[in-house]
Amino acid sequence: MPETSKPDFVVVGAGPAGAAFAYYATSEGYSVEVYEGVNFASKPCGWAVPLQVERYIKVPNEVILTTINGFRIYIDGKLVHESSGQRWGYILDKPKFIESLLENATVNKRFVDISDSSRPRVKGEPLFARERVVLAPGLVGLPGYANNAILAVQQIFKTSEPVDTDIIEIWFDSNLVGYYWVFPRSDRTVDIGVGGYEDAESLRSRLEKFVETRFKGLEPLTPVKGARINVSGANTSLLLREVPIIGEAAGFVYPLTGEGIRPSIASAYALFNNITRGDDVSKHLGSITRWINLQLKLLNKIRTASPEIRANILAALPIDVFTSLGLGELSPRQLLRLLPRLPKGVASILRVLIS
Repeated sequence: MPETSKPDFVVVGAGPAGAAFAYYATSEGYSVEVYEGVNFASKPCGWAVPLQVERYIKVPNEVILTTINGFRIYIDGKLVHESSGQRWGYILDKPKFIESLLENATVNKRFVDISDSSRPRVKGEPLFARERVVLAPGLVGLPGYANNAILAVQQIFKTSEPVDTDIIEIWFDSNLVGYYWVFPRSDRTVDIGVGGYEDAESLRSRLEKFVETRFKGLEPLTPVKGARINVSGANTSLLLREVPIIGEAAGFVYPLTGEGIRPSIASAYALFNNITRGDDVSKHLGSITRWINLQLKLLNKIRTASPEIRANILAALPIDVFTSLGLGELSPRQLLRLLPRLPKGVASILRVLIS
């Protein structure tokens, strides 16, 4: 292909990571072609992001469905933590958000063969770019890069009564390594889901029972949808390949929460600055990578713990520690102050975060 006809960048995959990379590049005048074979934001997802996402990208007001100012945390049906009056983040219109990031890129609705991830091809012809071809296909596109995955299922419902649009609910069941969520998309629309280490049929059954217990008179707006989520840990070496891999396929998902939009965008930000400015990727990803991998160590400990210990961990954590741990922002000082006050079994598991 003649050099003049090549785009500066080619991005395979238009999820949060790929779309964000395209946004960074086009914002600085680079030409970008994006390949995506399915509809934008087709993977089931809670569409939630914490405020910290704006360290990497400004969230346009027009893509915000609801602003989250509080939460309720339940363990085995009992309310244990509640907070309100402090802005935590947003529920996004994810397809619209992706579209806004791709506004200045050329989007090709075509599948790319990435069975050989070092030589992406379209109809047998290799893709070329002046700067770099970037892979951001998610776990679906590169399943071989995940050695640990959880499953999540969700369904969207219309409610018979208005719901709090600024409060999310997280429900833990000590017999499940995972959790249920209730995220408001409007005053009469909720996203309800459950994720964890169980098979699809078990999670569908759990979801059905939870919906019947938590709400009355819900009208399904979508069928139940499911997806695997990569919780294998962040691998920054994949960003440094000749054909770099970013986003969920590179492990940029927080294992304890399944949060993927923010860390995936951060991986795109780190790669773009590495290519164009020579920044070490750890400059922008050091803390995120560290906490993803610490959360994975903790998750592995929790998986082997008894249901009683799992419930005790959740109940024993003060609210500031609980939220900081989930967001990947817990300081060692916070944890060291807390450990002596915790039950022995709980402290021994949490000590993995400082070992």
